[in-house]
Amino acid sequence: MKAVCFDTPGKPDVMKISNCGIPEINDDQILIKVKYAGVNRPDIIQREGNYPPPPDHSKILGLEVSGYVHKIGANVKNFKKGDKVAALVNGGGYAEFCSADKETTFKIPKNISLKEAATIPECFFTVWSNLILRGKLKEKQKVLIHGGTSGIGVAAIQILKLYKSEIFTTVGTNKKKKIL
Repeated sequence: MKAVCFDTPGKPDVMKISNCGIPEINDDQILIKVKYAGVNRPDIIQREGNYPPPPDHSKILGLEVSGYVHKIGANVKNFKKGDKVAALVNGGGYAEFCSADKETTFKIPKNISLKEAATIPECFFTVWSNLILRGKLKEKQKVLIHGGTSGIGVAAIQILKLYKSEIFTTVGTNKKKKIL
């Protein structure tokens, strides 16, 4: 399998295409045939050596992917081979195949392309985890979002609108203010 890796942190030119084995999956994981991978700030600063990856991370870059289910673990019941999916992963996304936990994988609706779906997991899972799961967001609460035009900010605003929240946001420039 081909994958994008790097040996030493640095600028984009440290990345190289390498051959490596297809990842193994455990009983709670899905092996995805990757079609698209998103690029986020954590991907860039990880490559630069300024963002420590999780202890169980892949040596391959890439934190969000879309593609097709290639194989499922024994405890995975809601997915089957061939399903169109996107996932948030602990690295490994810049490869032909990637392992993903079933909890951070979702089926892509028919009206969303694989290309579009690859941009969803990192921002939306982060926002959902922080606002809904940890923050226990309730309808019509007042919420301040810093960096309203960032990927996380835009995702937060969209979710907050679903909760009929009163949204306050900061931006860094007048140009960004006009976007909102």
